[in-house]
Amino acid sequence: MFNYLNCFNYPMKKILTGFLGLFLVIGIVAGAGYALFSTKVTVTGMVLGTATPALEISLNGGDWASGTVPFDAVTFAPLLPGEYDWGEFYLRNTSIATTDPLDLDLTGRLTVAGGDWGTLKDAIQMQICIYDGAAANNCGATATPLMTLAQWNAEARNFPDNPLLETEVTHYAIVFFIDSSYTSTIAGKTITGISFEIVGTQVL
Repeated sequence: MFNYLNCFNYPMKKILTGFLGLFLVIGIVAGAGYALFSTKVTVTGMVLGTATPALEISLNGGDWASGTVPFDAVTFAPLLPGEYDWGEFYLRNTSIATTDPLDLDLTGRLTVAGGDWGTLKDAIQMQICIYDGAAANNCGATATPLMTLAQWNAEARNFPDNPLLETEVTHYAIVFFIDSSYTSTIAGKTITGISFEIVGTQVL
C-alpha cells in the first residue's frame, strides 16, 4: 500500500538535514573568524621629566638670589607729602625648559607689614615700573598705576611689561609717593617689616 505519510516525510527530512548542514557551515566560518594574526613592538628606556621654573632677584644687577631676599640694604628717605622716593631691583628668569620656553607672568603683593600700617596704608602710594634713568624718579612710562599700600596688600598686581621671557633680565624701579593733600597728621609715622612677594607664573 502506498504510504502518503512517508511521501511527505522524506522530503521534509532532507530539507531539515540541509538546514542543519547550513547552520554547521556558518558556525565553522564564524568560529574561524576569531583566529586572528597579531604582532607587536616594545619601546623601552623612555625618560620623562618636567621643566624647572626659576625666578631670581638682584638689588644691584650682580648678586643674584632666589627665595627670600632682605631689602634693608636699600635706604628710603623719609617721605614728604608731594614727593617721591624710589629704589631699584632686577629680576631674571632662569627657568629651564627643553622645548617650549618657560616664560613667566609676574605679580607682586605686599604680604606683611607692621608699625603704623593702619595710619599710612592709605596715605602712601606705590608703583612698579621699568627702570629709566632719564625719567623722574627713574620710573619709565611702562609702569603700574600708583596704588595705595592697602591696595597692593589686598591682592596681587600684574607687573609692567609681562611676561619675563626665559633667560631675560629686567631692571625695575619701585616708587613711593604721598599726595600733597596729606597734613602733619601722618608725620613721624613708620611702617616696619614690609614684605613684598613676587610670583612668576608660567605663561600658557
